[in-house]
Amino acid sequence: MALFKGNLWSIVLPPEWVGEHDEDCATIYNPDGAGALQISAYSKNGDVTKEDLMGLANEYIPVGAKLTRIEVGQFSGYSVAVGLEGQFWQYWFVSRKATALFVSYNCEEVDRDQEIAQIKGMVSSLAAT
Repeated sequence: MALFKGNLWSIVLPPEWVGEHDEDCATIYNPDGAGALQISAYSKNGDVTKEDLMGLANEYIPVGAKLTRIEVGQFSGYSVAVGLEGQFWQYWFVSRKATALFVSYNCEEVDRDQEIAQIKGMVSSLAAT
């Protein structure tokens, strides 16, 4: 297991998974896998509110998708899984104090179960830094 860090967060990667940073987000994937996990971090003055997370979620989820309240690692917020045009997407909109994370995983719909246990394990390891 390896620890992969962003500016405001860290996550534990299973063997064979790699992480890369670019300008907008971090991308985590297994080179022989089916999909990719991406993490974007935001901070603000003061604590991130439910309204902040809902506003972020509304930019990405389809109308009518039902968000589920969650706690993952040191963060809490909302998650939803959706299928769109043959693609499977799992979104997490979570926060801790002044930090908000937008986490997404996507793959082909037919491969949705191939990595989801590892993805959920990684997301559950999220920690604030």
